[in-house]
Amino acid sequence: MFAAIAHPGARQGLLHEEDAAVPSSLILHIAHDGAHSYRARMFDERDQVGTATCHSRIDEAIRWYGEHAPVAGIQAFRIWYGGWCAGSFSLAEMEQGADGIAERLLVLSMVAR
Repeated sequence: MFAAIAHPGARQGLLHEEDAAVPSSLILHIAHDGAHSYRARMFDERDQVGTATCHSRIDEAIRWYGEHAPVAGIQAFRIWYGGWCAGSFSLAEMEQGADGIAERLLVLSMVAR
């Protein structure tokens, strides 16, 4: 089932290395910034984790996070685009199925307009 809520909070924060419990999943929020420009940010519920990355396509952003897992211990991401969530995906699913996930997000965002 797909969920629709407002974009994750804009407050920025970092996961501290001394935190005892690192979440096994984070939110990956992808925003359209202009022609062939997408900004991807990670959130742990409300706070931004790390710095944003820029990509030329949605599937490229998904695949990059699946391949690089920028935070140690992360096993999955809940992926958002345009106010819509495509669901939770493991790093392997993101790496192998980025095209399908991106297509699902685009369809959801078009239908909602």
